[in-house]
Amino acid sequence: MTNCRGCESATVEVGLELEYLIVDLDGPQPGRVRDFTNLSFDAIAPLLEDKPGRLDPDLATGDLGIRSGYWYLEGDERQHEDGRFRTLIVKGIEIRTPPAAGVGEAVDWALEIERELAAVLARHGLGLAIVGFNPVRPAYDFDPPLNAWEREERRRDPSYDGSEVSTLSYGPDVNLSFPGWGAERSLEAARKLSWYSPFIVPFSFSSPFHAGRPWQGWSKRTYERSAVRPAVRLYLDSAKAQDLAAHCTLVQAARRRREVGRIEYKAFDALLSAALLRACCHLLVGICLAPDLPGRGEAPDLERYQRAALAGFADEEIRAGAGEVLAKARKALFRIEDTEGWESLALLEEMVAARRTPAEDLLAAHRENGLMYKPGGLADTLPALA
Repeated sequence: MTNCRGCESATVEVGLELEYLIVDLDGPQPGRVRDFTNLSFDAIAPLLEDKPGRLDPDLATGDLGIRSGYWYLEGDERQHEDGRFRTLIVKGIEIRTPPAAGVGEAVDWALEIERELAAVLARHGLGLAIVGFNPVRPAYDFDPPLNAWEREERRRDPSYDGSEVSTLSYGPDVNLSFPGWGAERSLEAARKLSWYSPFIVPFSFSSPFHAGRPWQGWSKRTYERSAVRPAVRLYLDSAKAQDLAAHCTLVQAARRRREVGRIEYKAFDALLSAALLRACCHLLVGICLAPDLPGRGEAPDLERYQRAALAGFADEEIRAGAGEVLAKARKALFRIEDTEGWESLALLEEMVAARRTPAEDLLAAHRENGLMYKPGGLADTLPALA
């Protein structure tokens, strides 16, 4: 992002975490969805161990070592009665970038990692696919049922909240850090993103399927997820996080110094193209910088989210809110002379004008090829997409 003369904190660091469905490329059932019903952690984990980024100091690593490097398996961790790791219920695979100097660099980095991962998977007859919600499984049930240790751990750790939904859903985490911003300004931006989130999630909708058939709306993911998972997280140093914990649900303690001040936006469905990813990232930056978007909130507006999930931009309030956010985000990006950013929002403006979400393109492609996901990754094209 370009600095403008006299503009405070016009630079932003961006990190991306992107989730993918895994599918068969060949074999007896090409195109088959591979997940917790037919893909074990022990079978696939060894295939993915040769990966970049293991020693990158900018990346946090989980206690179990599963979440290491630039890609790793994603799903629901299960433990034995004594707390020892038992297995990971595999939902798919995630790639992540370290913090980059702006949206363009972060997206380019993600595309490079995606290409490397796709090549590794292809050697084993597997491929990537993009969709916002598992299109073929009706539900995720705990099998076996949670034991006493797991129940207590999930009661204490909010990261497990809604695992019956998150194990079926796919979407990006867009991480933004504004150098020079203090905790209060970062919190204001996080609360702003939370309040305006129902108006902007339709730009990402990519989950119009459920249990093997078209769903009644455009985003099964948003409809289910908004009640159980946060739209935004803000990471602050442990002392500040503790001070705010009693009255602020968005704040978590940073695990490392580099994470302090990171705003993590989590509500988008899986994004179907690199162009759409760029536009949505720039939109988030513009919202954070816009001084004339007054909405602030933390608790999700479930009724508004679910109307958006069912109707998208055909809903008058959602369309009007999206138009307002776009106009003010564009103005904020123009003010800091981020030409690439404000120009990229034209893609989103076209969606609002057409009252159309990407889910409609997935449905159109499904009618032609029978697939309930976009095959390939961000770098691949979907014929039905404009």
